Amino acid sequence: MENFYLTAEEAAIVFTPRVMELKNKAIEKVMLLMGKLQEALAAWDAASGFPFEQEWLQQGPKISKGEQYKSLPWVILDYPRYFSKTDVFAFRSMFWWGHYFSCTLHLAGAVKKRFEASLLAAYEPLAVAGFQVYLPEDPWEHDFENGNYRSIGDMGLEDWKRLVGRKNFIKLAKPFALERWGEIITDIVEAYATLLNELTVKRP
Repeated sequence: MENFYLTAEEAAIVFTPRVMELKNKAIEKVMLLMGKLQEALAAWDAASGFPFEQEWLQQGPKISKGEQYKSLPWVILDYPRYFSKTDVFAFRSMFWWGHYFSCTLHLAGAVKKRFEASLLAAYEPLAVAGFQVYLPEDPWEHDFENGNYRSIGDMGLEDWKRLVGRKNFIKLAKPFALERWGEIITDIVEAYATLLNELTVKRP
């Protein structure tokens, strides 16, 4: 039989409505932050000259939130956001309560194939910039725990080539401490710019 009695720690929260009031206000501020981040990413797009396909931007930005990503609240911005049955071109920015912010570039299908040669050649700059590559077969985990990601800088070039070529998708991501709150828009835009620039850089 399950025990429905509260622990002292649980009771301290349940008996204090201010805790939830503050939590809800904090999530509202994260939602506002994500809106400002989307504007900053769109401004970079407008100035960059990156060769976006029209369809990659047609789905528009999406900000979503929830309470139960591994038992904790989360907020996600998807921009740019293109998901079809076979292809993906998406940049996901995430806030995960008590853990970190993160940003992830997700390429799949024909989109991934289009940029594969550039990804293979981008091993060194992506490693230097601190990016990590996703390892599991299921692409829908978002956290950096349980071996989901491996730092590109911790692998050799041959391992990188094998990872880039072995799947129909690739996810490149970077976490940021919550203490970067005031700088997070700049941090994520810089990461976005680095990733997209590496997709189009011309190498001999």
